[in-house]
Amino acid sequence: MGLSLELGTKQTLSLSPLMLQRLETLAIPLVELQAKIQEAIETNPALEIPNAVEPSLDNLTSNISTPSANEDFSDSSAYGSDYSGIYDSEASDRKQQFIENTLTSSKTLMQHLLETLHLDSLNEEEREMGELLISNLDTTGFNNEDPISLIKGDINNEILNKLNSEERENLLLKMKDKIQNYDPIGCCCNDFRESLFIQAQIRGLDEDLFTPFQKLLNNELQNIRSNKIKKVLSDLKIDEETYEFMISFLQTLNPFPGSQFDSGLREYVVPDLSIHIINGKIELETSAKNLPNLTISDDFINLSKEIDDAETKKYIREQTAVAKELINQIDMRNKNLFKLGMILIEKQSEFFFKGPLYLKPLTQKDVALEMNVHETTISRLASSKWLDCDWGIIPIKNLFSNAVGNDQTNSKASIKERIKQIINENEGPKALSDQKIADKLNEEGIEIARRTVSKYRKELNIDSTFLRGN
Repeated sequence: MGLSLELGTKQTLSLSPLMLQRLETLAIPLVELQAKIQEAIETNPALEIPNAVEPSLDNLTSNISTPSANEDFSDSSAYGSDYSGIYDSEASDRKQQFIENTLTSSKTLMQHLLETLHLDSLNEEEREMGELLISNLDTTGFNNEDPISLIKGDINNEILNKLNSEERENLLLKMKDKIQNYDPIGCCCNDFRESLFIQAQIRGLDEDLFTPFQKLLNNELQNIRSNKIKKVLSDLKIDEETYEFMISFLQTLNPFPGSQFDSGLREYVVPDLSIHIINGKIELETSAKNLPNLTISDDFINLSKEIDDAETKKYIREQTAVAKELINQIDMRNKNLFKLGMILIEKQSEFFFKGPLYLKPLTQKDVALEMNVHETTISRLASSKWLDCDWGIIPIKNLFSNAVGNDQTNSKASIKERIKQIINENEGPKALSDQKIADKLNEEGIEIARRTVSKYRKELNIDSTFLRGN
């Protein structure tokens, strides 16, 4: 086999680190942007927040000779050149106030259980086994792995390794029972069925009902969901009064006991756009009001004139450049969000006035052409961001929907909303099949096939006719 050389050309696009940062700022949701700004304020002395201070006689006097900073997002004000006043002595306090007012994480289930464990009167082995079991729990309070597998063979725990296998197993069962009784009760179980049964035992369910209640949890939940009460009564060999008592008791239990605690992964939803009908007119607000009006500290820049050290001068230039770039990124994000909001008002005005049934077909490509940007820019702009409107707080991407049917006037989102409405209007014995729903939509002028109705119904997490009609 011989060697050969081939000469060819290809076109590639390389993004600079600066461009990647701009795209990242465009895409991240508001809460993450607030965290990014918080980190920048903590680490970059070139940034300052020129918020207005509370009115007072002293402040009024000082304002006569000290002009206020321009709060517009103009290029000049962003760089701090519009502000020639005296350095604000309260700048550090305002930074600290912004940092303290940002979101902080709540206590997780694991932290809560470990605190409870350490407050309990336990010996060293019990505490170590308890920590091992708690570290194995997921955010809902259930075991990630079979607890027995945690103590098989040599384990990475010097204290528990001193115990033989029988001693370990007995200790595990003892601590598992103890953790199940901690608040919230029912943790350290394999699934929601075991947790509900443990909760029932702890809450004092009559021992005569243990067996039928456990059978109800293990075998009859689907029949209950389908409203097949007679079959449940027959299977469990109980009367209707006992059944009603068990259902009422079941409703007092929590199938996911750890859900009341912060998982550490919770997404805080803060709307990036607010569009409401006020006095018959559509009004738009962006998330700019939830962000500090960052500027460059003149006092920090002036340090370079007073210091001769080359390294210090270089540091001041670098930090100032980083601060200016962050301000520009936030400015670009705010302007693009405003443009997007205006286009959504124009294209989806009927939705804002009348509701989800009136969503029009609208693609990201259509909006990109309107804004004269690439389609991926709109994708980043709409990703993980929320809209506050009169119909609730919804993802911005929900306002984008492809057309369905030959006339191209009905959006997928509006048809799904209409399907949900038809199903809600025909519950119980009147439940309509997918074919009958399709026929009803066709009568309304919406051309749609039965399989499409079935697909949309499943996307809406709505049961089939069999389950809805029983």
